[in-house]
Amino acid sequence: MQDVVLLMVSVAAGMLTYTASNIIKRGGVIASAIITLAAGLTLPHFFPEYGNVLATAAACASYAGMISVENALNVFEMAVISLMTGILFVTASNAYIGIGGKLGTIAAISCFAWLGFKKIFAAIDHK
Repeated sequence: MQDVVLLMVSVAAGMLTYTASNIIKRGGVIASAIITLAAGLTLPHFFPEYGNVLATAAACASYAGMISVENALNVFEMAVISLMTGILFVTASNAYIGIGGKLGTIAAISCFAWLGFKKIFAAIDHK
C-alpha cells in the first residue's frame, strides 16, 4: 500500500510542478521548490509513518517536472514521466544510500527514457 501511495504522490508532484513551470509560467526551479516545500511540510504530518519518504519521492518527481514543454508536450506525458520516476524511486530506494545526486539522477533517467520512448514510437509510426 505504501508503494501505491508513493506512486500517486510522485505523479501528483510531477504534474503540479510541470503545470506551475510550463502552464502558469513560474519557471522550473521555483515550481519545484514550491512543490517540494509543500510536500515536506504536509506529507510527514498526514503520514507520520512514512511521510518523509513520500516527501522525498515528491521532491524527486518535482525535479522531473522541470522538463520543458518541448520535451513533454502535455500533462499526460508528464504523468507518465512522473510514474516512471516513482517506479525508479521505489526500485532504487536501497541503492547508494547517503550518496548525493540520486534524486536528480532518477529524474533525469525518467525524462531521458521518455524521450527515447517518443523517438521509438515516432520511428514505428513512420513505418
